[in-house]
Amino acid sequence: MESTKLSEVKSQEVDDLPVFSIPVVEVVSNANNVHTENNLKNPWQRGTAIERNNGRISVSCVCKDVVHGFYSEPDEDDDEDDQPPQHCSLIVLHFRFDPVDLGRRIKKVQTTIRFSAINEDDEDPVVDRISPDGFFWVYPTTQKETVTAGGLVKAGGSALGAELGGELKREKVVEREVTSAGTVRGAVETVGRNRGDPNAASWTLMENPTDKTGAPVSLRAAVLVRRDPGINFQAHFSMLVTPDNLTQAQTWFKSNPKDDPVLYKVDKGPTNKLHNYRKETIDGNQTRKLVDNLGRLNLDSPEFSDITLRTVWKQAEKGT
Repeated sequence: MESTKLSEVKSQEVDDLPVFSIPVVEVVSNANNVHTENNLKNPWQRGTAIERNNGRISVSCVCKDVVHGFYSEPDEDDDEDDQPPQHCSLIVLHFRFDPVDLGRRIKKVQTTIRFSAINEDDEDPVVDRISPDGFFWVYPTTQKETVTAGGLVKAGGSALGAELGGELKREKVVEREVTSAGTVRGAVETVGRNRGDPNAASWTLMENPTDKTGAPVSLRAAVLVRRDPGINFQAHFSMLVTPDNLTQAQTWFKSNPKDDPVLYKVDKGPTNKLHNYRKETIDGNQTRKLVDNLGRLNLDSPEFSDITLRTVWKQAEKGT
């Protein structure tokens, strides 16, 4: 039953997508058509990866936490000399997709983060895990539909080449429940090449095709990458947005300049305290510590991963 409902959802999503004479547009820029840049005085790990607002819709991605350290501590039975600790980095991102004008909505968002070494001669980081990862329904809705199936049946006979009789109409009325939902898909992918380990994380958010109230407005996501020690790396953020038909028709979409990649410096400490990260001393040096056990964190916990369709402020109505 559940697989049947899922098939209906996918079918509705494909049928509902409109066909345009222009391809799906890259995320809209503001009036000055500017892009997000690194601060030349402090280029490392900027807080805002992407930000766009054209007066009708607004999208952004903010880095909530960046933590560099070890994947996990060695097991007690392992020989530390034979198995050096693996280095990795945890990046927690907060995406927002907001309508900022009456009657506007965002039907679909596709966002991709591709990681690479800053120096082309160095090895690129490998995307190990992400969250959310997989295909998720968001706020399923069920409604009853009445389907009428009918046909014409010829009754009678023929005599001397003449056809006698008439046509009878048969109808069958069927009531059924149809379930649809918004969806979120997260995936580890290989982007920009057809070899090597995965180097990218992507998320696609789509609205419920039945109630058409827009895609989820907020996504908190986590990416854990394995990397070589001491090698700084970068992330290239891209986003494609499909707004409602009216917003597309009223917006002059220019070709968008590329945002600067976000640069990650592996010897920097955690930027924020979303989690009480465990730290270990390095080489017996009490003044130098690195976060340990990043590979054993539960990335599905709400501090690292969360989806919000809409937020309702229930205390907004007040009496005097």
